[in-house]
Amino acid sequence: MNGKQQAIEQIEHFMKSDERGILLTGTHQFEKHKLVMRWLNENYRDLLILFRLNLMANITTDSFTTLKKQPKAGETVRLGRNNYQFDSFMSSGTWQKTDRRYHVAIVYPIDPFCRDLKHEALDDLFRKQISKVFLCSWTDIQSYDYTDLKKYYERHIIYDAQEEDPDYHARVIMTTKGIPYR
Repeated sequence: MNGKQQAIEQIEHFMKSDERGILLTGTHQFEKHKLVMRWLNENYRDLLILFRLNLMANITTDSFTTLKKQPKAGETVRLGRNNYQFDSFMSSGTWQKTDRRYHVAIVYPIDPFCRDLKHEALDDLFRKQISKVFLCSWTDIQSYDYTDLKKYYERHIIYDAQEEDPDYHARVIMTTKGIPYR
């Protein structure tokens, strides 16, 4: 089973390891990056975290963060016990507005990188001084080839919703296969 506890254990091992990148996939579409954020909040204080997302406008949606006001690219904001800066992998102009050194980076959703998007945003990320990088998917479509991203991660974690919400898990599985659910 690829549930929450197994994902947390793998995150803990990753954070203690010399590995730099991790790929987090699974059926828990909107929870993978949030699991990472919650775990970091519970286990660390005062980290500087880069959150590289598809669109800056998504920052204030419940699917991404709990922020109510959208920060500017590179602006440091407090979320829980840690500090975050945001930029967009779709807009290289935002990359220069963020710092060069971070404890952690979270990239969500990585799905566009599996669909012909060039990898400049990931290459830029790995030129920065970042200790740990979390690459989090949204929906794992069967045609996605994560081996194209292999140079960015050493460990792959799967976080499925099956234990927490079996019906949701089944719907996501069917959708990723292109099969209508009920």
